[in-house]
Amino acid sequence: MPVHKLRISMSQGTAEALRRRASEAGKPVTRYLTDLIREDEKRYRDALAEEGYSLLAGASTRFAESALPVAAETWPEWEDGEPVDKA
Repeated sequence: MPVHKLRISMSQGTAEALRRRASEAGKPVTRYLTDLIREDEKRYRDALAEEGYSLLAGASTRFAESALPVAAETWPEWEDGEPVDKA
């Protein structure tokens, strides 16, 4: 994987916290920061997926609610819950 160098500025307190937490995790600062960004990206993708699933569930529910009356009218046996053998 190609490596891209970035120059960033942060407050002294933030830099110290970053160094301390990287040290506690037993990682170089760059690896620790990379892992944080990857974890944040995963949370972001997971949140988007959850939102998509929620929208899909809502659409599916609305479809089922609108289709049920048509199904009940078309297939009277539907509400009885018993299969009908038309053969």
